[in-house]
Amino acid sequence: MKHTIKETLFVLLFAASLPLLAADKPAANKDPFAGAFFPPELVLLARDQIGMTPQQREAFRALVEKTQPHSEELRVKLERETDALATLAKQERVDEPAILAQLDKVLDTERELKHLHIGLMVAVRNLLTPEQQTKLREIAKDGGAQLAEATRKRLSDKVAQVQAGMQEWQASGRDLSAVGRTMEEKVKPLLDAGNAIDAEAQLDRVLEMLKQGAK
Repeated sequence: MKHTIKETLFVLLFAASLPLLAADKPAANKDPFAGAFFPPELVLLARDQIGMTPQQREAFRALVEKTQPHSEELRVKLERETDALATLAKQERVDEPAILAQLDKVLDTERELKHLHIGLMVAVRNLLTPEQQTKLREIAKDGGAQLAEATRKRLSDKVAQVQAGMQEWQASGRDLSAVGRTMEEKVKPLLDAGNAIDAEAQLDRVLEMLKQGAK
């Protein structure tokens, strides 16, 4: 199926309404690490504002890539163990030893996941200079609102670049199917979910696709 520009430009609306970053949301419970460490998402989105060097960016990428598979594995395990706990709790007659044993599994997995995430944040913070850490704290003071707005603008600018590239392709009679599918099936869902990091990565791939196709 051949995609038209009209079929893909709707993503501009989603970029404009991208939800604020997770940093906007106040924690339900008091966090003993509040202000001490920085979520990797915040560091990545603020990388230009704090002046991360190429070496820092590469080291950051390696840390995240090393942690991500284990984090996802533990997340899935936690969901599975939590579902099992809920099932036991809903039985007509609750088996106390069984439910307590299952609760231990949930808590153990939560603890392991917390250890992993805190370890990552410690490693990320140690990559940054004191000046960069100060800038990040300033960025986080307003809950990340300014950073979220800058991210929206950057994503909107990139979508506009995609629009311009697609117009050039359409004028030359090229097939827009691959670009259209990526925008509709990958970029749009990520923007819907407020996943700015992955959405931007996909937009960068589309822009590279358009760039290579123009040669």
